[in-house]
Order: sequence, then C-alpha cells, then structure tokens
Amino acid sequence: MKKIGYVASLCVAILLAMQSYAQYLSFDKIEYDYGIIRPNSVDTRALFSCTNRGAEEIVITNVVPSSKSITCQLTRDTLRQGIRSSLNVSFDATGYSSIFTEYIDVFTTDKMLGRIRLKLTGTVKDIDSTIEQLYPSTFDLVRMNRLQITYGTINYPETVTDTIVVYNPQDTAISLIFPNVPNYLTVQMFPEVIQPNSTSLMVVSFNSELRKEWGTIYDRLYLGFQGKKVNYKMKLSISGTITEDFSKLTKEQLKKAPKIVFDTDVFSFDTVKRGEPVACKFHFTNKGKSTLEIRKIKTTCGCTAGSMEKMSYGKGEDGYVNVTLNTTNKHGHVRQAVIIISNDPENTETRVFIDGVVIDNTD
Repeated sequence: MKKIGYVASLCVAILLAMQSYAQYLSFDKIEYDYGIIRPNSVDTRALFSCTNRGAEEIVITNVVPSSKSITCQLTRDTLRQGIRSSLNVSFDATGYSSIFTEYIDVFTTDKMLGRIRLKLTGTVKDIDSTIEQLYPSTFDLVRMNRLQITYGTINYPETVTDTIVVYNPQDTAISLIFPNVPNYLTVQMFPEVIQPNSTSLMVVSFNSELRKEWGTIYDRLYLGFQGKKVNYKMKLSISGTITEDFSKLTKEQLKKAPKIVFDTDVFSFDTVKRGEPVACKFHFTNKGKSTLEIRKIKTTCGCTAGSMEKMSYGKGEDGYVNVTLNTTNKHGHVRQAVIIISNDPENTETRVFIDGVVIDNTD
C-alpha cells in the first residue's frame, strides 16, 4: 500500500511540475513537401503556423534555415496564450537539380521544447510543356488531367464510372492510397504503382443504389501517398444528379404506375410575428395502381423542414407531408418550397409551398 501511495504521489508531482511550465508551442505541421519545383525558380507555397497553447508568454527568439536558399518571414515573435503566428518560407531552387531535404530550426523560450525542427522536401526538375498541357492539375506529388469527377445525370439504380489520368513526375515510383472511401464508391488504379515519368488510370465507380440519395449530390474523394501522412485538405470533388429513368417503361407499366396527387400545393398562413413557428400538413393520395415510394423530401431553405410518417404508400392510400417554417430571420412576404421526390413517372418532383407574411414585433 505504501508503494502504491508513493507512485501516486510521484505522478501528481510530475503533473504539477509539467503544469508549472505552462508553456506549449504547437505547429500545424512540421514538414512540407513541395513536390516538383522548376529549376532556378522561387517557390513561396510553404507556410507553417504555430499557436501558444500554454498559459505563459512564448517568444520565438530565432529562426535558422539550413541553407541560404531558404528565406523565412515571421508574422510575430511574441505569442501570448492562444495567439497564433505564421512562418512564411521562400525557397530558391537555383543550384538544385534533384531530390532535396532542408531544415528550419525554430528557437523559442518554451521550457518544454526550446527548439523545433521543420522539414522541407521536394524535387527540382524541369517538366516538359506538353506534360503540363496534358496534366494541368497539380495534386501534391503527382499531376492529373483534372481534379473533378462529374457524372452528370445518374439513372437510379445504375453504377457509373469516370476516369482520371494520373502522371508521376517524380524520380521514384509512387503508390496512391484512398482512406475512408464510402461504400458507394469504388476506386481502382491501373497500374497500382505509378513508375517515374509514367501514367496510371484512376477509375472511380459510383453506385447510386448504395448512395441512397436523390437529386444533386456533392461528394469528395480523399487520397494520399504510400508512406506519407494524408493531407485531408486535398481532395477530388465528385458531383452528379441522381434521378429515376422511366423511359424504358412500357405503356402497360405506365398505366400501373403510382400517382401522387395533392389536395392543394399551397398553404397560406396570412400574417405572423417574427419568431413564431408555422406548421401545416399537405394531404395527398396515391391514385396509381402500384406502391408509391417517396424517395426524398427536400427544402429550398434551412428555415423549412419537411417530414412524413413513412415512405411507402399502397394503392389508394392517403398520407401527409408535415411542414414547419422557422420565421426567426424572416421579414415581409415569405414563400418557401418543399420538394417531394417519388417514383411517380409523370411527377417525379412535386413542389408544395408555404406562403405568408412575417412582421416585426414592433410593426
């Protein structure tokens, strides 16, 4: 028991000693990779930011680069608690002709870590103008023909595919990795390892059935490089519009299709005071001959919300769309729409409106 008590007392003493310093300078990153830099050029992209996370003031006393080719500019050298500073780095590639590694030593009054070493890496290499034209988009270590995947119209439940060409301008082979890929996306590289000065095809497949979304979609695809920490600020954008294709239905199938019919498409609430919520219900009936499936309910404003008790309605079955309007930031005439997307081939998107006037409490 005495030994346990001694260990506990020692831990408390160490914790108190650490707290007594109350200093901690935190950098957003300690390494920057330029990728490819042209010979005899000056690159100013590198930026390191640091914040004083401690309770006491920290002073950056000196910044020492490992080469005269590196110029550093500090936005502030004295940092109180929570204050941030940035180190802007300019790298002159004159005299470099291959892979390089340089360092910047940052000296501070931080009692826990008086010196912090920042690392700069990259490759100085001339890139053929044809390569730049074919692959105009730079993505960290590689170049691509584009940074966007645009599928256009996606007919549910099909799977669509798009391809991006990736060029490796490095002097060493590179392998791409894809963290946190959602289940509705499939990514393949052909070949998986991109040899120096060679290309690979990035084939991205999108499964609209697994996406479980309707209308316009915006997604992102994160990628990184084997052996290198993933920078989640860098990503490819993915867009498209998921819709249902009824063009292949026969006349007989169209006759048996569901049909959504609303009693009215406008609810007028006359006049309310700002901040008063407005709620209403829109009644509809499935007047078709098969099950009506509500795919999605969308609104044109975050102030409006729409909901339903369920998403499937049999032949002749009634239902309601519950709509609420938040008038907190509204004034004057207000008209907001709620969009109901369904498998009715003649009316895939039905719009209902909530309409009225919002006045100030002083009006």
